[in-house]
Amino acid sequence: MITKFITSSKLSKGKAVTQKTQITWTPNRRKVDLSQIDDPLAKPKHTLVNKKVNQLTDEIMADKKFNKQIEFYKTNNITFDADAIPKFEKHKLSELLTPEEVQRLLDHVHMTGIVTKFDPRLLSPIYVVRLNGKVELFVFDSMHTLTSVAVLIQEGLMSRKNEQTGEREVITDGLDFEYPCWVIDTDDESFPMVAALYRNGDGSKPWGPYDYHRVYVRSYEFYGNVGPVNSYELAYQKQKLMVRENAVPLPKGHEDLGMVGTLGHIEAVSEYKPADMPELDFIMSTNNKYWKGTNDASMFGFYGNLYQGYTNVNQPTSGKQFDAFLNELHAVIKTFFTSMPELKSATTAAYKEWLQKQGKSSGTPPYNCALSIVLKMYMRLGGKHPVPSDVNMFVYSPSSNVKIDIYDSLPLSVRQDVSNSTL
Repeated sequence: MITKFITSSKLSKGKAVTQKTQITWTPNRRKVDLSQIDDPLAKPKHTLVNKKVNQLTDEIMADKKFNKQIEFYKTNNITFDADAIPKFEKHKLSELLTPEEVQRLLDHVHMTGIVTKFDPRLLSPIYVVRLNGKVELFVFDSMHTLTSVAVLIQEGLMSRKNEQTGEREVITDGLDFEYPCWVIDTDDESFPMVAALYRNGDGSKPWGPYDYHRVYVRSYEFYGNVGPVNSYELAYQKQKLMVRENAVPLPKGHEDLGMVGTLGHIEAVSEYKPADMPELDFIMSTNNKYWKGTNDASMFGFYGNLYQGYTNVNQPTSGKQFDAFLNELHAVIKTFFTSMPELKSATTAAYKEWLQKQGKSSGTPPYNCALSIVLKMYMRLGGKHPVPSDVNMFVYSPSSNVKIDIYDSLPLSVRQDVSNSTL
């Protein structure tokens, strides 16, 4: 809300009366209806379907672009050889060769991670190519799986059940141990490289942050699996927090993403550890209080740095005085930038100009840059609440008597409006 008031209570003859615009925050009354969002994680377990193959084929054949490709094959009598489908076989570890021209370097950190969390149930077959029916098998995927299994067997750390005695026995086969392989037969010597590209890129769809979050949440919610170091339970707690604060996470490409009440930045949320949950709660609840379901990615940098700016010096982030401060801070944003996305755009432009004044090329503004700008405006508007030290940042001093403040890189019209306004 904007009102006019006179800063002087007396009118002096022949003197102009100074008028300023008082800015205040008007509470956001918008109602957010999350029921209109197709939230995959809101579905109860008994409603989830185990799809049959025909359901999947019916779904994809209804896609016009996919169907067009199938029709092209049929029109031109193009068919594919089912005999060329790879075969499932067991082979001795000693028969498997890892070609340097195909495989990446052995990742020691990744190997340590595999053996640290080793679970035989999660092992995959070794993907290999057999050229011209020869004995040698060329590994094009699962090199780290192969290496971890070989080491554990060599070191006497794997056992199996003796079918005759029923007792478990340490495997002593060494590299003669036979392991499941997925075998491609071909006479094309370049095929191991082609197959490696397909398995690790062109032919695979990597999981995104939301896919991990979805599995973590359901593992805990449906089955009580807390996960490694309680990571699944933590994801579940984050999910409840986000929904409570009108920020339903959705995967990229979801048709509802962008609706009021949705969040497309689950990768930012996933970074928060158990000790960081109070900060995440502050971010989500503050953003919802002032923007009601509009969840821009900039909220993590803005509110996160605001929270840390106070907690790092043992100052409160709640209470009547702090709430009044937040209202004033958001009056600044709403009045001069309208929204968080607009603030982000203005910050990017100001940061670019500020760097150019220093003779530097433009870059991405640090996460606390927008907060610093708003705090500078807050102080110029007569704000009285103690503010974090971010307010003093983004000031360049090429000499002792020259200071270039990023505030001066805001548009002149904005700075003039600030000069003519007050809290």
